[in-house]
Amino acid sequence: MSQVLIRLLPLLFCLLLALLTYWQLPTLKGPQLSLLEQLPFIVCGLAAFMAILANRSKDLGAAATMLISFWIINQFLQEPLGTEPAGQVFGIISLCLPVLLMLFIILPDTGWRHPAFLVLVAFISIFALIVISLFQWQPLWFAQLMPNMGESDFLGLRISPTAGLLFLIALPMGVALPLLQHEQLDTSLPGCILFGFITMSWFELAHISAIMFSAAGLLLIINQTHSLLNMVYRDELTQIPNRRALMRDVRSMGSHYALAIADVDHFKRVNDNYGHDVGDQVLKAVAAKLRRVAGGGKAYRFGGEEFCLLFRGRKSEQVLDFLEELRREIANYDMTARDKKNRPRIQKSGEKKRGASRREGNIRVTISMGVADSEDALHFEGVLKAADSALYRAKDGGRNQIQCC
Repeated sequence: MSQVLIRLLPLLFCLLLALLTYWQLPTLKGPQLSLLEQLPFIVCGLAAFMAILANRSKDLGAAATMLISFWIINQFLQEPLGTEPAGQVFGIISLCLPVLLMLFIILPDTGWRHPAFLVLVAFISIFALIVISLFQWQPLWFAQLMPNMGESDFLGLRISPTAGLLFLIALPMGVALPLLQHEQLDTSLPGCILFGFITMSWFELAHISAIMFSAAGLLLIINQTHSLLNMVYRDELTQIPNRRALMRDVRSMGSHYALAIADVDHFKRVNDNYGHDVGDQVLKAVAAKLRRVAGGGKAYRFGGEEFCLLFRGRKSEQVLDFLEELRREIANYDMTARDKKNRPRIQKSGEKKRGASRREGNIRVTISMGVADSEDALHFEGVLKAADSALYRAKDGGRNQIQCC
């Protein structure tokens, strides 16, 4: 739950910034207002460029959708919505915006180079060009085809009931679907839906589209930056911080800390006997245990089958009990290798299957640990070397044990 709240912080920040900007509108002068009207093109364009570099199809689709929608608003909705074709354009955007964003929520993030994504973009682009051309050449055609599209009575807001219902379906879907699929919550698409809903619902407010679409672009940039930082400082396999994150955190650790290096015993045998896929599962299971270590420790994957545990403000003797409890828990833990090919797609079925087979064919591993603290050396490299020496003594002493410097 705490991770979900952390992931919601960028969305709340962008929403608060948008509300603050609207509150400060009376103090803005002409050049500042002109810049505000151009800001969505800059911010959403930058978000799209970052998505292209990172090969993220969902973020690219969201950024492009917001960018094109704002361009259409600037081109066709600068007149009162009671006139045509402004009312019809407003109605179509109100319907298409949640549908497109919902589509990017449902589709997997294949990367923008994937043929399926390129076909989807081509289809959407052709459809958008046809609609825009009709508005330019036959502005009253949609008014005759759908005369009530521009009218609204959804909870007293500007959008139609159909559009409002689409937004209300898309928003919780964007939040719930990643959680149901046991993925990290990404607020980019739900945020775009929320800012789009606010824009279309209170469209009569001055500069509301520029403010909200700028906030959507900023949210996309923040979330993509956060994802890139995660790639830099998080181990892809075990999803715990990596060696680079350890070196970063040590700089702010102060002069009192304890360091433990843990190594999976006979890990080469696991790879040789069961294959590298099972070896990866073992590393992920060990990492999951290490990250829950008591005593305020933080786990890192140092490389290969080696992990580090860093304890702020602790000495070696103060963390031995926590480490010993962790060592016993890993030694007594039965790990069942998962058959990826025959694994049930439904999670509950998979859990029942794994539970039924837990008593047979299980894998058990042990870990050896070496512990040192900041009193053993002047610099972190010395502490690391001291803990590594203690680890080798633990391995030479028979493994599945802890040695202090």
